[in-house]
Amino acid sequence: MDTIKQLIDKFSLISKKSLGQNFILDENVTDKIVRLSNVKNKYVLEIGPGPGCLTRSLLKAGVKKVIAVEKDLKCIKIINYQKKIFLNKVILIEGDFLKDHIFKKIVREFKKYKKKVVVFSNLPYKTAIPILAKIFRNRNYFQKLILMFQKEQAERIIAKKNTKSYGRISVISQWLCDIKKKMFLSPNYFFPKPKIDSSILEFKFKKKIKKVDNEDLLSDLIKKCFSQRRKTIKNNLKKTINFSDQAFLNCGINSKKRPEELDFIDFINLSNFLSKHKKEL
Repeated sequence: MDTIKQLIDKFSLISKKSLGQNFILDENVTDKIVRLSNVKNKYVLEIGPGPGCLTRSLLKAGVKKVIAVEKDLKCIKIINYQKKIFLNKVILIEGDFLKDHIFKKIVREFKKYKKKVVVFSNLPYKTAIPILAKIFRNRNYFQKLILMFQKEQAERIIAKKNTKSYGRISVISQWLCDIKKKMFLSPNYFFPKPKIDSSILEFKFKKKIKKVDNEDLLSDLIKKCFSQRRKTIKNNLKKTINFSDQAFLNCGINSKKRPEELDFIDFINLSNFLSKHKKEL
């Protein structure tokens, strides 16, 4: 059986900066990543399998099935080349996970199994946050996530309020999930070597979350509040929403606070208040 490095050489696979690709070549490393979660007899979605190093480790760990989604044509060829060793346990969906028509194909596959899916991915750095946001919007299909990010991205996701890294993705992530930092990876584990470190985060979807009347409204509200971090939330919202000081107080919030001083409960309270009273504002 060819090693991942041999496959990369055989197919002349070159990392594409446009896709934010950095491949892990050592199965000992991906074996360790897979051991972060019990995946035996689980259905797993792998976004961007690349040449298949993590895929191999998932199969060794006894997964029921891997649904692999890949858009790079050479990576697709390498995955198909390995079909014999994958023993019909890998379903390859060709295309971009972020495209709605591709996601519909993925969902059709999910529905065959009638089980929530675990997501494992060495996420492409350039699209990691949009991919995470899409998973959140479709969270009913997923049990938990084991995802690799640039260290700075990971710090933004787990950042607490009143810190510089705290922002939109922190609020949404912490509303929906319990998140743990599970592993650190230096650039030496990747080909080509990135200039920055990587972190692996585990997301477990909460069984009970604070109810939101309108999730699109919440997302838009958070975006507007963080549009200018140094301004107060009242000033950031005044161009589109005429919140009075009393309206903020009704939500238990001081209008002079900056967005990084609010937690996800504060943003949800604002969003639900706006949903109920929008015509009056």
